[in-house]
Amino acid sequence: MFVATSLLILIMFSPLVVVRTVGAVRAVGPTWDRTYLPVDFGKGSVEQTTSGGFIISALSRFGGLWVMKANAAGMPESQREYTPAGYSLCCDSTTHTVRQTSDGGYIVIGTALSAGYVTGFDGWILKLNHKGSVEWSKTYGGTNDDVLVSGGQTSDGGYVVAGNTQSFGSPGRNSNGWLLKLDPEGIIVWQEAFGGQEVHSVDQTSDGGFIAAGTVGVAGEADPWLVKLDSGGQVEWQKAYDFRTSSDGRLIQGAYSAHQTTDGGYIAVGEKITLEPAGGFLASVTVILRVDHDGDILWLDSYSGGGRATPSSVEQGSDGGFIIAGRFMQGYAGFGGPLIGISGPWLLRLDYSGDLLWQKIYGRENDLLLQAQQTKDGGIIAVGSMVGSAPNCCDNLAWALKLDANGSIRGCPVGVPSNATMTDIDSIVVDTAMMPVDTNATVTPVDVTVTTPTFHTRDQCTALPNKNESQ
Repeated sequence: MFVATSLLILIMFSPLVVVRTVGAVRAVGPTWDRTYLPVDFGKGSVEQTTSGGFIISALSRFGGLWVMKANAAGMPESQREYTPAGYSLCCDSTTHTVRQTSDGGYIVIGTALSAGYVTGFDGWILKLNHKGSVEWSKTYGGTNDDVLVSGGQTSDGGYVVAGNTQSFGSPGRNSNGWLLKLDPEGIIVWQEAFGGQEVHSVDQTSDGGFIAAGTVGVAGEADPWLVKLDSGGQVEWQKAYDFRTSSDGRLIQGAYSAHQTTDGGYIAVGEKITLEPAGGFLASVTVILRVDHDGDILWLDSYSGGGRATPSSVEQGSDGGFIIAGRFMQGYAGFGGPLIGISGPWLLRLDYSGDLLWQKIYGRENDLLLQAQQTKDGGIIAVGSMVGSAPNCCDNLAWALKLDANGSIRGCPVGVPSNATMTDIDSIVVDTAMMPVDTNATVTPVDVTVTTPTFHTRDQCTALPNKNESQ
């Protein structure tokens, strides 16, 4: 069974580093820390809506895709579960992304497993109206495993989605990067695969084209890869970034997320994983890559704690800086050595030049933060999953944090300053020549079962009111 490369969101820390904090900047909206329903481990997505509230989604432990519309205080206004007929939602490959659309509705981009594994995993896209009713639901793929992991609405009202496919591209490969441009009804405008490569994210650029991030093979090694395409899917440039040093052993490297920045360049995050001699994971660092509009490096940092540091998202803030979410997990002190380090989800705040403003760890070692972005009031919304306490000790709960600009909640001990290190690193940039090939995925309308759950929120900490908070 093919399982799409997932963001193994994991690592630890090293000795204390003193960093400066954001001075006197405070979100004026409410802050809170809440959990919701039991969910599958490591699945979650969020976006602030035009109303100032939030659209939050996760894979319910009860088999459906849970989508909740919350108000600015994180309280549910509506919530529903959606299950495509003839499919189940399970497993590491069924990641998904939820986005608000220009008509006030929502698009959910993800993956579902066909019953009886007839066509394996198929990409699944669900379009909802502003009330959460289904407008259309379609699957995309061939006879083998095909997954969609990223995407959003485009300026023409259609959509661009990205994932990986076994049905198309290079035969026999475990993964072929896959991009599809859709019209507003989900019909394919163009589709293509990059044989033998992996694509982890796609985002539209200001010129109507697209930037995709992934992993490419160069001289038998895996390297982070950015590819810029025009509006028709033709490659304008593509580059691999090699972070190896002479002391490195076996490595796996990849870029997990990339977005255009306000100056026309790009920000990307990825991971440099060191393998032990037997091939297992030993340690990793988060790599933060800032490039210009041609893909040439402006600055390059690594974020490390001695174990594993895996990023999950990066977003630019209104001040030009960056908010990065990820997870630390303990690693080994050398092959066969003891475990060292501290585990837990983290948020990292950088300025425009890549200098560290603050870093904090949240939750416990088995909790996750999967996505974080700035909110309209200057704060931060972050979502993930939290391991429940009694009586939900064995459940992972959908988890959302609304933080102020410094990553805090007034009156709550949330967010402990962490002591991981930021280091400038070098890279070799290689122009690559991976050319896409046309694919012929089948688009199939799929009925959806909709249920209305009654899951209740649980405050993890009751925040003190702020006299400046909007109600």
